Amino acid sequence: MRIKKLFLVMAVGMMAACGKENRTFRLKTIRLNDYRHQNPTNQKLYLKVFGKNGQGAIAETGFYPAGQTLPATFGIHRSIPMTLYHKSYRLQLWGDVSGLIGTCSVDMGEYKIIFPIDMEVKNDSLSISITGSWE
Repeated sequence: MRIKKLFLVMAVGMMAACGKENRTFRLKTIRLNDYRHQNPTNQKLYLKVFGKNGQGAIAETGFYPAGQTLPATFGIHRSIPMTLYHKSYRLQLWGDVSGLIGTCSVDMGEYKIIFPIDMEVKNDSLSISITGSWE
């Protein structure tokens, strides 16, 4: 009996995951966990989100003083809807003094998203997390 209940719960979860392929995800926040500290600490940091085509930012965040402690959570200026499945995005960290600091790529084709996400991506120079929910 317990095995049947467990199987039923797993089946419902898998069906919910498949149903999100064409749903819209609303990006709400980006958390800066860490970055390479080769920049002046008297600048303001902010993040930009670019689509695969790279033509202009599709979202930007507010500013955060570089001298403050991390992690720092940035709100998206206009919480933008995105269809995330099978698409790639680039998140870039910028400084108002030094310009582009680092870039992380997010290839959503590698992930199967079931619930509201808090996903971390990182490379040698940048570590960030994105959060949001389904509409």
